Order: sequence, then structure tokens, then C-alpha cells
Amino acid sequence: MSLKIVYGRAGYGKSTYILNDMKSLIKESIDTRIYIITPEQFSFTLEKKLLDIMENGSSINAEVLTFARMAHRVAGEVG
Repeated sequence: MSLKIVYGRAGYGKSTYILNDMKSLIKESIDTRIYIITPEQFSFTLEKKLLDIMENGSSINAEVLTFARMAHRVAGEVG
């Protein structure tokens, strides 16, 4: 498992970079789980962009999480 942090100013292509990277990772390995952690106000937009780049319109291996959803999932799994 690895962690990749992408940061920079607005309009520099961070989202495009992340989505293209995810697309190539999903094509390479069917077992790879990919999570994008984003603030609440951007989650819907990023989910829509993720679906737009996928050829078949869906991806089981990629998921967009907000900080709250991630915390809830971790608490549910760890206890």
C-alpha cells in the first residue's frame, strides 16, 4: 500500500493528473484499491469526473471518500 499526496495551486491540473493516474492504475491491476480523499464540497464533482474518464462508466476499484466518510469507515473496521 502506498500513499501519494498531490498538492498545488488551483488550476494547475491536479485533478486531471489524479484521474489519469487512477485510470492507468485500474487498467494495470484489477486487485488495486484506490481511494481519493477530498473535502466534502468537492466529492460529488470528483465522483462525476471519475465516472466520466472510465470507459465502461464505472469502476469497482476506485472510490472517492470525504474526510468524514473515511473516519467513519476506519472506526467501523478498527472498532
